[in-house]
Amino acid sequence: MHTALPLLTIKQSINAYKHLLKPDPGFGMDFFADDFEAKELVLLEDNEAGSQGIPLRFDYYALLLRLKGETKRTINQFDYVIKPQSLQLINPGSIFSFEDTSDVAKTYVLLFDKTFIEEENVSLGILGQLLDFHRKYQEDVLLDMTQFAEVVTLYEQLNRELRAKKSDYKIIVRLLITQLLYLLKRAKLSSEQKQDITRAQQISSEFLNLVEEHYWQQKSVKEYAKILGISPQHLSETIKSTLYHTALFYIHVRLIKEIQYLLCFSDMSIKQISHAINFETPSQLGRFFKRYEGMSPKAYRLKNR
Repeated sequence: MHTALPLLTIKQSINAYKHLLKPDPGFGMDFFADDFEAKELVLLEDNEAGSQGIPLRFDYYALLLRLKGETKRTINQFDYVIKPQSLQLINPGSIFSFEDTSDVAKTYVLLFDKTFIEEENVSLGILGQLLDFHRKYQEDVLLDMTQFAEVVTLYEQLNRELRAKKSDYKIIVRLLITQLLYLLKRAKLSSEQKQDITRAQQISSEFLNLVEEHYWQQKSVKEYAKILGISPQHLSETIKSTLYHTALFYIHVRLIKEIQYLLCFSDMSIKQISHAINFETPSQLGRFFKRYEGMSPKAYRLKNR
């Protein structure tokens, strides 16, 4: 049976990534200030070039606007090449990591709990539909110049409201976040309309979503092909032609991300981790992990914890 796995709070996540933050920033909150509180809502600027982040799984939303430099983001088993003017919402429960690929970097990082965005919101049904849409379509969007300027303006308004903290500022902040989410939805729909989705791309998308649902239990291409109603060979050839890696590679990548997260952020033993994600023995898990990471699970835990 799949074990419920820990989710990090905003505070725990920021502590894990605090080496990327600088005191007295020109934008966002100051992590190093005495009055800083990492609770329901945090706005930060990350401009640490060449950085990377170990996998985190968290219980809040992260809305990321990339302003400078390219980075690679991994959300569960999906990889995204993020360019300047990219906007992306990361949903609660996702395993997230990143690695910068250029020598400049600047990202506006907005973190907020669902309870914060819902508080005093009279249109919870509409808000729920909006968040459900973003759960289904989690890819980033490359904004055009007009969209980018509009989104930057909203982030700057958020920054001013959170710094000044005048009357009713939280209500205004909720409205600004909701506006950002609608603009992101509009950009996603516009981008989707410009693309003709082939049957192969549809199969690949369905396969990756299935991996996310069943990775801890089903570890063979044959099992996923059966769910999709196609042959293992057809699935393998389709994934290779559209995603440039084998289907088994994506199954294994998702497992590796889960193991990395548990090694870094849980107190589970190697034996408990192997049981949680259905490896027959800790030794089997150890061999699997070392084949991809070049070190044992124990060594990885000591290095990154």
